[in-house]
Amino acid sequence: MIRSLLVFLVLLIIIQPTSRLPESFNYRLKLDFRKSVGSRENPIARFEYEYQKLVDPRTLEIPPGMRKLELEFQKHIPERRNLFVNGARIEERAYRLSGPFNVGGRTRAAVLDVRNENVIIAGGVSGGVWKTTNGGNSWIQTNDPNSSSSVTCMTQDVRPGKEDILYFGTGELVGNSPRSLSAPFRGDGVFKSTDGGNTWFQLASTNDSEESRFGSQFQYNWALVANPFRSDVDEVYLASFGGILRSQDGGDTWNAVLGEELFNLPDTVDLNTVNAPCYTNIHQTSNGYYLATLSENNCSGNDKYGAAGIYFSVDGDNWVNITPLQKAAFAERTVIGSSGNVIYFLAQGTNDSQVSILRLTITGVNGNTPTGNWANLSDNVPMLGGQVGDYDSQSSYNMVVSVHPTDPNVVYIGGTNLYRSTDGFTSTSNTKWIGGYSPDNDASRYPNHHPDQHLIIYYPSNHNRMLSFNDGGIRLTQNNQADSVQWSSLNNGFVTSQFYQVSQQPDEASHVVVGGMQDNGVYVKNAPIENSPWTRILGGDGAFSYVSSGRNFYYASIQNSQIYRMTLNGENNLTSYARVDPAGGGEEEGQEYLFINPYVLDPMNNNRMFLAGGNVIWRNNNLVQIPSGKQDATSINWETIDDSELSEGVYTAIVKSTVPGVDRVYAAGWFISENPETYFVRIDQASERFEEQVEFLNTDAFVPGSHISCIALDPEDPDHLIVAITNYHVPSLFESFDGGESFEDISGNLEEEPDGGGDGPSIRWAEIVPTLSGQLVFVGTSVGLFSTTAIDGSNTQWVKESPEVIGRAIVNSLNYRHLDGRLVIGTHGTGVYEVLIDDHKVLERPTTENGFSILNAYPNPMQDLTTVKYQLPANGIVRADILSGTGQLVKTILWGSQYAGENILTWDATNSAGSKVRNGIYFCRILYQNRSEGVRIAVSR
Repeated sequence: MIRSLLVFLVLLIIIQPTSRLPESFNYRLKLDFRKSVGSRENPIARFEYEYQKLVDPRTLEIPPGMRKLELEFQKHIPERRNLFVNGARIEERAYRLSGPFNVGGRTRAAVLDVRNENVIIAGGVSGGVWKTTNGGNSWIQTNDPNSSSSVTCMTQDVRPGKEDILYFGTGELVGNSPRSLSAPFRGDGVFKSTDGGNTWFQLASTNDSEESRFGSQFQYNWALVANPFRSDVDEVYLASFGGILRSQDGGDTWNAVLGEELFNLPDTVDLNTVNAPCYTNIHQTSNGYYLATLSENNCSGNDKYGAAGIYFSVDGDNWVNITPLQKAAFAERTVIGSSGNVIYFLAQGTNDSQVSILRLTITGVNGNTPTGNWANLSDNVPMLGGQVGDYDSQSSYNMVVSVHPTDPNVVYIGGTNLYRSTDGFTSTSNTKWIGGYSPDNDASRYPNHHPDQHLIIYYPSNHNRMLSFNDGGIRLTQNNQADSVQWSSLNNGFVTSQFYQVSQQPDEASHVVVGGMQDNGVYVKNAPIENSPWTRILGGDGAFSYVSSGRNFYYASIQNSQIYRMTLNGENNLTSYARVDPAGGGEEEGQEYLFINPYVLDPMNNNRMFLAGGNVIWRNNNLVQIPSGKQDATSINWETIDDSELSEGVYTAIVKSTVPGVDRVYAAGWFISENPETYFVRIDQASERFEEQVEFLNTDAFVPGSHISCIALDPEDPDHLIVAITNYHVPSLFESFDGGESFEDISGNLEEEPDGGGDGPSIRWAEIVPTLSGQLVFVGTSVGLFSTTAIDGSNTQWVKESPEVIGRAIVNSLNYRHLDGRLVIGTHGTGVYEVLIDDHKVLERPTTENGFSILNAYPNPMQDLTTVKYQLPANGIVRADILSGTGQLVKTILWGSQYAGENILTWDATNSAGSKVRNGIYFCRILYQNRSEGVRIAVSR
């Protein structure tokens, strides 16, 4: 024993510590994953997540007409710029767009102006209509940015003298039931422009139902065709829910020419109960023939639609069912493409494996019936295996088929990927993977392209020049027939990105902004100007992100709480990574992670993480011990916090106190059912294993089932907090000054009625900002950004911020930095904004007076795991080694950045090969800034 101690003391003296980190390993530095609308267990998880946040927990439905009503309601809330203090108008804050300049969002609709190929008009599902006049070098938004439209289809009247007339349809049907899940995506009918897409107005004939009540087929629209062959009338065809509609007066009136006519109905009608096709389509060939499709599936969930099939018409009046016997059974959505008399149909069945490609070659027309032949090409649907090689429509979410205008054998089909066949899919040997995910089949992206295809447009002057529209915006190729198709992005200010959460560096006045986006992953920016490019650092559906102090690490997550720790170089390129979410997390049946799931880094020690783990809170006291280069969930240092488990429901929000010396976590949970619950939890001594004090606090102030999305903490008072609730028809903002023991409603004029009823917006986020003159509180809502300097319970008066810049955008996330007063604002559909608060208060943080020392190792003796506590006087690089009793290196258990104050690491009694060590005496040596400290550890099993 004495000899072992002497050896250890000698090692502490003669082995010089180092502050140099180990060399980077030769990783394949790509972090790309499939984005998703759900999972195998729940294919519509994203839509459930978005829907359930908004429902009135008393009725489990989104209140009727809510989007229109809340937009009207917010008009009566005063604007800050119109306020006066001491007789002088308040100076408006200088909000500005931060980007992302180079990232677009989901784009289903576009036209290329027939008069000028440099003019493109495109529509985002939540970002509105945008126009470029210079080929995509810059864009301007041309529809009302505050409208509730979700643009899904578009057409131009190309007749001479009529080219200024355009139409777009709205309403995105996702999943199989408009009754609930896709309610937030219902449209407002059809809009029209008569000035080349510079301004738009709603066609009154299509505005015949409340947005949240499914009472009109104009609420979901798939395709528009403006007939170029008739000069006597302004004829427009619309493929809407239930059937094909036609107008012969430019949209003033409509009638159904195929399928069902389901508009101008009594208020009591619910179209979820009718037997009508959910999916329809209309296509006109270059010869003027019409092809249309009606799906078999309907929304009633009962019988199939009896008149489903493929239809042909010469005149748009008389339709013939030409469905071949080879048509896929139970077909849902079908898309159509043609070149001359060769027409292709891409059809999706009721499950993802039921995919059909059919080709009709028309040789003549007998009356109203085409003659010719059908070919069933379904055996040649691209099925390349691997992670992402198979054609996948994601349950009809992304589908396109398009035929080269001058060669009917060159056919493009799109699901998640874009494929090209040069023999019309008559074989599998001439099919090329040219977009979406990468042909490397590792879930990385095809260079300069994006998954989930929706639309293809060819340039009339050069049919090999082609535009591709997908969930990442707009891409251009100069040669669509190249062996290796090259793409370039046209997202140059096409700002339609949808952010879930944003973050920034907390300890330095840098320009760094990180954000997670729907469909687009996680991006980072580190430049002051608006049009600087953002860099993607993680693929998938981007979720939460954090930047650790000193920018030592970036943490980012994607759907279903896959969390990664990353290091970036000066160009924001990835240099190392590790997946850090816990093995086994979120796996309790019925209590899984949220689709966009929250976690938080400890502000006092950014190597510590607390995770909302479905039904329980997880903690990791030292993320740096997780080795780099792995993409699997890990068990290293993860543990659940005793007594934090929810019997029903899941956690929805989590936050850690920023006040020095206060080791406290707040979390909120929610259970939505006929007997809903809302939970609010306070955990003191939250980082101390076995010493946590978990308390479920009284939630009588909240309507049961209220979804708390954000807990905003006062950075100067750990007992002062504000909670934000996303549901409609409930009080949505509450304040506590006693650590959550009691709450007071501070919704004020953001609610129409004291009980939360009426037309008030959904509240998404809150931030408490200390200023030199008091406190300023910001809240992000579904109708913009609001603030107050005087909270007064239910009498609180909120004012609207930035009506011209941010407007009525959905503000999902806020992030404030007290060092320089920068507030970053993340929106769902119009990108990220930022502002500097002039009279911000810089908070002084005390420095630790403790030196470098090891506090203890427990348990000791150990069996399978021991915890070593040590303290540092300042941030720095730490190396921790396990040495044998004879001084040999057994394992390096830590080498990385650690933070001032108390730190914790663990050893699991294994060596560097991962094998269990023998019983005996070992030593943990910690090296820091040319100093060494050690502790003796006994292994005894």
